[in-house]
Amino acid sequence: MPITIQQIEKLLLGKHAFSHLNFSMLLMRQKMSYVNDPSPTMLQNCANEICSFLDKFKTAMGADYALIEKL
Repeated sequence: MPITIQQIEKLLLGKHAFSHLNFSMLLMRQKMSYVNDPSPTMLQNCANEICSFLDKFKTAMGADYALIEKL
């Protein structure tokens, strides 16, 4: 199941905790970028990077990925 742009926005605006350190660091960097520039273009850029990461590491993330799908 692909992650939607609405789920990405919830990730960027929410306070979710993830056990995968690399994903947490990526998300923190993306949150700072999105807070500084909440434009649709920036949201799409964040979504592209987050989705690329999730595509590569979905199996390693396990429970974290299941949490993201429920957003």
